[in-house]
Amino acid sequence: MRLALSLAIATAALMGGRAALAAPSADFVLSEAQQKQAAETARQEDAAKAEAAGLSAPLPLLPKAWRPAPCRLTSVTDVALCRQTALRGRTWSTVEVRYVRGAANSGWRLFDGTYETVAGRYRLASDAKGEHLSLCWERDALTCETVLGPRIDQYGGNDRYIVIARRDLPDETPRFYYVEAAKDGPGTVHGPLTASAFTREKLTLALPEFDGIIVSR
Repeated sequence: MRLALSLAIATAALMGGRAALAAPSADFVLSEAQQKQAAETARQEDAAKAEAAGLSAPLPLLPKAWRPAPCRLTSVTDVALCRQTALRGRTWSTVEVRYVRGAANSGWRLFDGTYETVAGRYRLASDAKGEHLSLCWERDALTCETVLGPRIDQYGGNDRYIVIARRDLPDETPRFYYVEAAKDGPGTVHGPLTASAFTREKLTLALPEFDGIIVSR
């Protein structure tokens, strides 16, 4: 179960040291009221999910106040990266937070999909609905170029190679891929490979293990 508000806070903590937005101007600005509404909505949804799962873990406290947040649209449709400055306790802090456009022009909500590091600048990223996982290479804070997807079942990586496994429809046949990592671009994709062919490549190249498993899509 993925809790939107907890995820946003954890992501912000991990990304807080990086320059928030590469471009000098914003595509739009979220007001204090919009940020507060998004946080309260996420908190209510997290509470409902926790209750449904029989959990009683305390939910994060909301900030006391927000300053207007400049936002830039990312390469993921309907997802924006916002420079959020909020008052927690007695301290103002600025972090990067991802928002997603709500359905039927219902405003911006905290993004509760997937955007996580596999290795280096390679990311596992979902679409705005939190579905259709892809492997992408992060060119900058706003742009992640698709390398392979949109279906991924297992993944792993190191500074030299990224490994991906997926079961392709309609027969759910397992297919394997590996990517030769590059520092200045998405790298080179090899595959699809059968299980036996992938095993041979794994032994020859010392490919990394699969350390991530997708339990739902």
